[in-house]
Amino acid sequence: MKNLLFFVISLVLVSCSANNVEEILVSNPEELAKSIQESKPGDVIVMKNGVWKDVGIKFKANGERSRPIILRAETPGEVFIEGQSYLKIAGHFLEVHDLYFRNGYTPINSVVLFKDDKENAAYDCKVVGCVMDNFTQLDRTKKDHWVEFWGQRNELRSCYIAGKSNDGPTVRVELKGNEHANCYHVIANNYFGPRPRRGGPHGETMQLGDSYTSMVPAFIQVKNNFLNSCNGEVEVISSKSNYNNFSNNVFYKCEGSLVLRHGNYATIDSNWFIGDDNSDNIGGIRVINTGHWITNNYFYKLKGNEFRSSVAVMNGIPKSPLNRYNQVTDVVIAHNSWIDCIAPLQFSVGSNVKKQGILPKTEIRSLCLLEQLLPIILYTTVIQ
Repeated sequence: MKNLLFFVISLVLVSCSANNVEEILVSNPEELAKSIQESKPGDVIVMKNGVWKDVGIKFKANGERSRPIILRAETPGEVFIEGQSYLKIAGHFLEVHDLYFRNGYTPINSVVLFKDDKENAAYDCKVVGCVMDNFTQLDRTKKDHWVEFWGQRNELRSCYIAGKSNDGPTVRVELKGNEHANCYHVIANNYFGPRPRRGGPHGETMQLGDSYTSMVPAFIQVKNNFLNSCNGEVEVISSKSNYNNFSNNVFYKCEGSLVLRHGNYATIDSNWFIGDDNSDNIGGIRVINTGHWITNNYFYKLKGNEFRSSVAVMNGIPKSPLNRYNQVTDVVIAHNSWIDCIAPLQFSVGSNVKKQGILPKTEIRSLCLLEQLLPIILYTTVIQ
């Protein structure tokens, strides 16, 4: 009995020791930089409440899976990052919590960047509960990204992101280099607030890869996000890589679509696309390339047509280069519901065969999925 009691007491002491996390309170950029440089696995660096202006935070360190290094606000919502400021994250098992970016803009290419330089990216790192509110360039033609992913297995969770009015995707995933492929990033449980119209390209809320890395396997998860009036351009989300998954997201009055622009084998499941009677620009899903599964989605009051149809299946270009339009093949569209939508499902969207005498052959979208008798499976759907 005595031995059992000693064993139980030892377990309790060990547990208490493991949970004895060191918290380091810092009150200025110099103290913050010093604490990051000296940090070790399990440390929690706490930024003192107040305004931090013109601060470039370089969170470069290495935690461990069970003992990440955490950088957080003293009180959520009371550490304000203002002026010309940014956050770089590089290393392993790092977490940033509850910072509030406002009244300023980034002097570099990103507000939150998951790398420090070409040799140092982020792996298994998280940004959680942060706010980016109108932290936008004064010149709306100047391009930046508010969140730029590099590395692998990084996460953006439970953040509030709204008000970007300048050029560039709000969130961009970079896949250049083998060390950034098979990235398995997670973008989940975020609120993406209104983004004004750009009047052209470069206004996506998310861009996952680019044309020239579109054959790279990415396995990005975009789930449980609420996108509210994200009207930057016709592509609200532009998927340009392979094996991405979009599930349980709400697209509320977004004047654009979730576009499978490049890349293959995406899964779009159980998302909600909600429009109204006051806009013909609110779309659903635009389909290009091969091997996608589009299932269990709900489309309500979408008045868009052609490129902004509820589900628009595009025509392709013969022998298309990576940056144009590949033919749609082997796509499953199943168990979706359309309620009060003008154009629930359209094929041959973007066909411009009549312009063969004007445009070069490399621009003619002539390959129709139905004409080629390539398989698309339409299971039971509800259309009202």
